Amino acid sequence: MKKLMLFVIVILGFTVLSAQLNLSYGIKTGCVIANQDFDYDDNSSSLDLENRYGFDIGAFIEYSHNSNLYILCETHYIQKGMVYEMEERDDTGHLVGIITFNNRVDYLEFDVFGKFVHNFNNSSLYIILGPRIDILLGYDSKFFGNLYDDFERLDFGGSFGLGYEFILWESINFLSEMRYSPSFTNSYETNSLTVKNNSFEILTGIKF
Repeated sequence: MKKLMLFVIVILGFTVLSAQLNLSYGIKTGCVIANQDFDYDDNSSSLDLENRYGFDIGAFIEYSHNSNLYILCETHYIQKGMVYEMEERDDTGHLVGIITFNNRVDYLEFDVFGKFVHNFNNSSLYIILGPRIDILLGYDSKFFGNLYDDFERLDFGGSFGLGYEFILWESINFLSEMRYSPSFTNSYETNSLTVKNNSFEILTGIKF
């Protein structure tokens, strides 16, 4: 509930700011395909890590410098993490099944992008590129709780994306977007292990 209230406050702030400065604004939502890189000093790992599918919802404002270049500021609630699969064996060592642990890590994300646009009659293609800061909100994990307790609260990275936008109705535009969002800093680091987030987002949205 607190996370939802925080996100609503951010959206309201964007709306007020865009009205004062005559900026475009909107919302985006979609799917996150996330994973985490576990790097051991001995270059070996017994972990079987799979992609985790999560949820992303965000709000944005954009300022048009000219018809082809925009400055885009966004904030998102985004679910990252990974899936860990562990073999279950009986007393004789025979494999009896696979135990799956779905590990979700929640972030509040802030982005500042350059948006480069190629315009058509009623639509446009665009590229976004820029830095990203993620603030750790919490996690849900039955296996990696001790590790996530020691995660860094701030995660610095970047995003690169491609999108398509078209006029849906009068001053309302519909957009679809794909982006890759690697982290530049480690979320967890010891002498023997470092952990780093990475994710791929597929988003749709409305711009006013």
